[in-house]
Amino acid sequence: MRELNYLVKIEGNELLLERFIEAVNNGTVKIDKDYPNPYLLDTGEKFLLDKIIEYFFQTRPFSKDHYIAFFETLRKLNGFNSYYYSLGKQTEELVFNTFERVKKGKYKIFIPKTEENHSKPDLAENEKELLSFLCYLAVSHIKYGPSYASVTANEYFDIVTELGSDEVEKLKKFGTGKLPKQLTNYKDSDFSGKANDVFATIQIKLINETEESYGKALNFVNNLLKSDFPKSYEIAFSSKNKEVLPVKGLPKCGQNYLFAGAVKYPKLHSQILEYIGLAKHKYEWYNNLEDENCAMPSTFAVFALGLQDNKYFDTLIDYYQTVDEEHQSIQAKFTPVFLEKFGVNQKSIQVYINALLSMQEHPHNKAFISCFCTENSLKLLLDSKENFASYYFTDENLKEYSDSENSIEEMTDYCRESVMYTSFGQSKGFSKIAKGLNDEQRLIFEKLQIADK
Repeated sequence: MRELNYLVKIEGNELLLERFIEAVNNGTVKIDKDYPNPYLLDTGEKFLLDKIIEYFFQTRPFSKDHYIAFFETLRKLNGFNSYYYSLGKQTEELVFNTFERVKKGKYKIFIPKTEENHSKPDLAENEKELLSFLCYLAVSHIKYGPSYASVTANEYFDIVTELGSDEVEKLKKFGTGKLPKQLTNYKDSDFSGKANDVFATIQIKLINETEESYGKALNFVNNLLKSDFPKSYEIAFSSKNKEVLPVKGLPKCGQNYLFAGAVKYPKLHSQILEYIGLAKHKYEWYNNLEDENCAMPSTFAVFALGLQDNKYFDTLIDYYQTVDEEHQSIQAKFTPVFLEKFGVNQKSIQVYINALLSMQEHPHNKAFISCFCTENSLKLLLDSKENFASYYFTDENLKEYSDSENSIEEMTDYCRESVMYTSFGQSKGFSKIAKGLNDEQRLIFEKLQIADK
């Protein structure tokens, strides 16, 4: 067996574990950089966090306030994702042992759906506190976990409600109550905004569609995102006239309406840029979009500005380099509109190729062929081909490819093939395209098809 350089056994290490809990509480514990990142005392001892949490549950009588204080300290120290599994496992065990109606399956606790579940006895004070703590765990999943963590959160909410607590209903109406009311509720003669930090909803209503009212709406959203609001959320939008971005196939949703309307006012562009900086987080999502329309927060704001002026090309490139290329493809709908607006030039081609790299396979569009069959655009493609890695691979890309089985050269070839497919379609159609080119264009087009040796 491989010898571990950290401890995992509770029995016999109780005094040491007490020191770890004390070090967490007073902020002196450290985290080892090497996987699986055990916690480290200043005297050199290391313990796996899972076991520290298990020992905490074994030795501390349940107290909602005491437990929340400890786990909030852990969250601020190393993030919710470093311990959510262990906390969930121990909390579920505690709920299972406290409530007879709760059953335990292979992966989760649940309440069987039977007729007898309709009678809900009054809860003892300690039971109310425990269910309130389960709500705290559910809210943490929504606020700090990835978007799909809402599934686990809703399972916890269902258990809390089924056991007779009204806390979930209160959370739906008022949120956690931790955010100042002036952040979550605003109303005047132009605009009203309401937000719930538990269910990650932002409701925008414009009474008057003016630059001032859109500015107030953007300010409301931005202030929320500066606070402890969930990173995945949805925007609901209400007004007399709902404009949408001029991008075919984009879903009609609150965030589309908001930024299609706001971008008409140049003075609001700085607020839209601020929103993009606050909202853009990889692996976070707009909760009101699913499947092929999945979109990272900031998407509609980026598209709105991206069609205004080439000074926002860097904003587009930064966005493309951030999105989760394995799970998002909505940006493909934007590419044809972008090329139609700006054509192919030295600046726009960088945006175009970053758009292609932002998903697993950007679809071909017949309109792209005419865009790239001019001598200038063919030369730009050839220059991109010859300098691909230095132009288009980020430092993160280069490190990822260096650490993987695929070499940088292999990934470069793969990406260049993708550029050719997206721009010109399948290779069997290349001869037909070549017939429509003049001699100089045809020569460049042939160079584009030659694989590097």
